[in-house]
Amino acid sequence: VWSGTTRNPSPLLCSRRLPARLSRCSVSETTVRARLDAILFDCDGVLAETERDAHRVAFNLAFAEKGIDTRWGEELYCELLEIGGGKERMTSYWNDVGWPPGYQGFDVQTALVKELHAIKTKLFMELVQRGEVPLRVGVKRLVEEALAANVTIAVCSTSNERAVAE
Repeated sequence: VWSGTTRNPSPLLCSRRLPARLSRCSVSETTVRARLDAILFDCDGVLAETERDAHRVAFNLAFAEKGIDTRWGEELYCELLEIGGGKERMTSYWNDVGWPPGYQGFDVQTALVKELHAIKTKLFMELVQRGEVPLRVGVKRLVEEALAANVTIAVCSTSNERAVAE
C-alpha cells in the first residue's frame, strides 16, 4: 500500500492478524491468490516525484522569470507541502517571510500570485512534455504487468487534467 503523499513517500506498513489456522501454515503450504480488478494511482508523488522534481522547479523558474528573489530548496518545499494548493502555498510563504519589494497590498499580492501560478503551470507542463520528470522506480513494470494481466489502470488526481494526461 502506498501512502500517496509527497511529504513522506515511504510505504505504509499494514499488518493484519491472520486467522489461527493460517498463522500456523508456512508460505510453502499456503498460496494466496487475489484477483485484482483495477489499480488506481494518484499522480503527484506516486507515479513520479512531481512535487520535488517538477512543481518546485517550475515555481523557482517562475520566480526567476518574474525577477523575484525567492528560491525554494527541497527541504523548505517539503515543509511548504503542508499547505494545499500552489497559490495558497505562495501566499502563506510570503505572509510569513515578507512579500517581494513592490508587491504590497492585497490586490497587488493576489494578482502576483495568480500570475506566478499561471507561469508556473506553463513551465511545469513544459518539464513534463520534455520528459524531464521520470517515473518512480518500478512504476513502468507494474503498469506493464497489470495491463498484460487485463487489470484496469486509472489515474485519480486533483492535479491539472492536462498534466495528468501527459
